[in-house]
Amino acid sequence: MDPYINNQAASGNKPKFTGKKLVLLHPEASFKNINEEANGASLRLAPSGAYKSKEEDYEKAFSEGDGIVFEKFNVAVINADHDEQVNSLMAAKQSFQYMEPERFVYALDSPPQTNIGMLLWNFICQIFGIKKPGPVPKDPPVVVPPVFENDATAYWAIHALGALQSSKTGRGVNLAILDTGMTLDHPDFLNREVFSKSFISGETVDDFNGHGTHCAGIATGGINASTGIRYGTASEATLYAGKVLSNKGVGSDSGILAGMEWAVNNECKVISMSLGASVGENARYSNIYNDLAKRSMDMGTLIIAAAGNDSQRSHDSIKPVNHPGNCPNIMAVGALDKNSAIANFSCGGLNPDGGSVDIAGPGVEIYSSWKKPQEYAIISGTSMATPYVAGVAALLCEAYPDASPIEIWDKLTTSARNVGLPARDAGTGLVQAPQ
Repeated sequence: MDPYINNQAASGNKPKFTGKKLVLLHPEASFKNINEEANGASLRLAPSGAYKSKEEDYEKAFSEGDGIVFEKFNVAVINADHDEQVNSLMAAKQSFQYMEPERFVYALDSPPQTNIGMLLWNFICQIFGIKKPGPVPKDPPVVVPPVFENDATAYWAIHALGALQSSKTGRGVNLAILDTGMTLDHPDFLNREVFSKSFISGETVDDFNGHGTHCAGIATGGINASTGIRYGTASEATLYAGKVLSNKGVGSDSGILAGMEWAVNNECKVISMSLGASVGENARYSNIYNDLAKRSMDMGTLIIAAAGNDSQRSHDSIKPVNHPGNCPNIMAVGALDKNSAIANFSCGGLNPDGGSVDIAGPGVEIYSSWKKPQEYAIISGTSMATPYVAGVAALLCEAYPDASPIEIWDKLTTSARNVGLPARDAGTGLVQAPQ
């Protein structure tokens, strides 16, 4: 392992870079031409199509050669210590355009919480059966923020979306959750068809973290099988669960790219990514992620990502939107509580060059599915807000089957409910299900 990574881990900080490089390739360059140019610079690159039988095998490209080309996006990931060769290829101004360092990415959440009030409520219920992205929007006028509560039909977040009034269920829409995997035998998904792949070497798609199962439940779950209380958004969407973060909640850009390519190849109309890496103030977004997000939209897939949990607003500390949600072509989601207030941890749209919050979703004390044996948990984070927005996007895709990703983006943001928060914190407002 890179000594820099060891030093970072030893100091208690999350490592930022893997040592590899991301390289954007010309969108019309064939792998044959890319390979010929790479060979001329003594680089051995493998096509992602060579690793279809077992998706995590894409990592073999880094040990058997110098890197991999994700053909759907024409993005390469190349091992460390090849900057000189890549620079020479970029200077030739043919297929190789520019490069960036590969980042580590992390699951974005807070630890599971024990909420006595909600546990008591569940017990009582069991007994009695009861666009292309545009400019940052202007701040909305002052309004009285709505307050939402749990009841016998649904948890507060479902009420906040207006989902009970929607006739849409996400039927016929493929939705991908790229996260820590999925508890495939969860009782609320036993009668559901779930497609899954692991992109983490040595780990199956089974979720021993819980984060991915929680996000999958929010986006595509339905009703708690025991209590009959609804917590999920698009209950009939087809779930694609891609494991791009390890059971410890850690991944890298190359794993994310592998998962994104898998989702796009499977015609997922929405990709939900509750993951990220912190960025500094005035930091620029990743040009490569922004370009491949545009390429994804051109192929019919909208990418939605968490804004991040780095803020401590109670201590007057607001941090910028995380990577990759800070890319203009990726929808960034902030988190609200049941009083329609911005969550203490939710990152803000601070950086002038990209990095805006586009929309907000419920993200505080969110009930959803969890790994076994617990099966359900209440946690908080922009990670939770993100799959709510992704689930509503699936509802909109069902309602408007011919709409492009840019049009779905526009419908999400223009139909959002004004809750009186600055655009810096909540974008255009609280996401709303189509009625």
